[in-house]
Amino acid sequence: MSNIIEPIDMEEVMEILGGDQELLIECFDELLSSLPRILVKIQSSIKLGDASGLDKSAHKLKGSLKYMAAGTAADVAYQLEVMGKEKNLGSANDTFRIFCDECDKVRDFMEQHKAGNK
Repeated sequence: MSNIIEPIDMEEVMEILGGDQELLIECFDELLSSLPRILVKIQSSIKLGDASGLDKSAHKLKGSLKYMAAGTAADVAYQLEVMGKEKNLGSANDTFRIFCDECDKVRDFMEQHKAGNK
């Protein structure tokens, strides 16, 4: 095993899901299907200066990412959520770019895991 930190802590997520591989794949599918839509909402909220929309969208995605033990992505979602709550969108574009990179890592990880478990 390398020292690379995986975007999803599989030990933690399997503990959360009681070791249920089928449920894991269902959860991965749900997050994969909702991720693009929520990312568009977050990006739109930032572009429009809609702090409340950013807060709500980032909060929703943060919860899903935490449930899937995607710690780094969830942490960046939290940063976006706080920016929305505090109505401080000054660095939201930069944070959103970082968030998209983290979400890409999560998405790639989930897709590879699913492909390896067919």
